[in-house]
Amino acid sequence: MISIALIDDHPLAINGIGAWLTGTGRFTIAGKAGTLEEAEELMNRLTALPRIIILDISLGEQDGLDFIPVLKEICAKRNLSIPGILVCSMYEDPFLIKQTIESGANAYVPKSADSHEILKAIDSIMEGNTYINPKYQITMNEQLNLTRRESEIVYLLKRNFNTKQIAKRLFISIRTVENHLANIYEKTGINSKDELKNQQI
Repeated sequence: MISIALIDDHPLAINGIGAWLTGTGRFTIAGKAGTLEEAEELMNRLTALPRIIILDISLGEQDGLDFIPVLKEICAKRNLSIPGILVCSMYEDPFLIKQTIESGANAYVPKSADSHEILKAIDSIMEGNTYINPKYQITMNEQLNLTRRESEIVYLLKRNFNTKQIAKRLFISIRTVENHLANIYEKTGINSKDELKNQQI
């Protein structure tokens, strides 16, 4: 059977999907975690890493994607292959999905999807492929030429971080965030943070 670890801060969601996956007869649950710290501790504790990790973007105020580089470091130290990463989250914005895949995830399934899509994504990962539902076409216009920092700021804005929170998270000043936003507005033709959050760019 395929071993799976679940990383999500909502007990109802994590227990529900865990019970459903076990009930298919195809999977075993290697462990569960609700924070980045718990996830790291779980990976260090397990003798054998799971084949698949199902990860939420939002872990309270933590960003689930921050777990990916931690996982890579753990695997490098133990000389192990990196498990497949399936991000399952509430967001359905193409830009956020694009950022998720670029961060190292192998698949993205929104929490609004039916259970069969999770199985499809897992099977795709096991076959060595990337999975995104075609209806979430990545519409990011490559000609915008957003820098990595600008992309990070758009990503955080779309997750409802305010300017002060973005500055704190990225270890930059509020003025620097505002300067980046000015550049983003110029490149996208968008004039406000609210419009930027809701626009599929």
